[in-house]
Amino acid sequence: MSRSRLKILFAANPAIAIPALRLLAENYEVVGVLTNPDRPTGRGRNVEPPPIKEEALKLNLPLIQGEKLTKAVRQEVALLGANFLISFACGHYFGPKFLDLFNEGSINIHPSLLPKYRGPSPLQFALLEGDSETGISIQRIAQEIDSGNILAHAVIELDGSETTAQLSDIVAEKVPPLLIGTLDRLIKGEIEEVVQEHSKATFTRLLTKEDGVIEWSEGCKTIDCKIRAFIPWPRATTTFLGTPLAITGVAGYRQDSSLGEIKPGTVTAYVKGLGFEVVCGDGVIYLSRLHLAKKREMESSAFVNGNPQIIGTILGS
Repeated sequence: MSRSRLKILFAANPAIAIPALRLLAENYEVVGVLTNPDRPTGRGRNVEPPPIKEEALKLNLPLIQGEKLTKAVRQEVALLGANFLISFACGHYFGPKFLDLFNEGSINIHPSLLPKYRGPSPLQFALLEGDSETGISIQRIAQEIDSGNILAHAVIELDGSETTAQLSDIVAEKVPPLLIGTLDRLIKGEIEEVVQEHSKATFTRLLTKEDGVIEWSEGCKTIDCKIRAFIPWPRATTTFLGTPLAITGVAGYRQDSSLGEIKPGTVTAYVKGLGFEVVCGDGVIYLSRLHLAKKREMESSAFVNGNPQIIGTILGS
């Protein structure tokens, strides 16, 4: 394999993949980008393109959009002359007929330290579980999801304050040099592929809005992890006087066994610099940013001015 022989199809959808596409296009021949069709998004249901499409157009790269990898899509790919596939947060299942188009191989970029957190939500699950580290794996594409041989990986240390949005930015920054370095070493035959320990595999799933509902009787750390993991989506939610309330910022927690009979979910105080102090199953947590339904999102300092009655309220009741 040589650099000049590689004709790459880059398959992706979200913004996290944009920096990787940019650096890839500077260093290798990208003959096309595969992404999803434009879709209605947001409250207004306006039709918007996948973020990677906009970047592909800026780079003047041929674009293929398909909901499924049909025969017609395969024919479009074949016309591009692509012989190597790179997938990053694409969401498509690549069957044998599709993979057979790439006689130089196919790789996937997955934001976890495989075999941990295979599947669609690895960043969220790393935060939900309160892990002290996560990472990025570059793997061969295999028929079983995220089970291919590992070509490279990078570790990302976590300090317990990250949101999924922030972690996505970290991954987006670290992937491009890791990808280019891996391709360069692959071409030179310098990579020893590592077979995953399949017996140690753990799996994630697609998240739903229902996953975001807070049970205040749970431990402080569990709730803190949920709030951070679900920023920006699906967001951790509760209710305030019967109105849906999303928690969009958290400023830590304090485990405390002396709260006695105070019911979980009770807002006991507003603490300047931290936010609303809310009782959990084993202490209190501080909510720094909130979004009440049909209102604008705001810091807790602004929220308490407009809603002073929140002090003493039991959230979620």
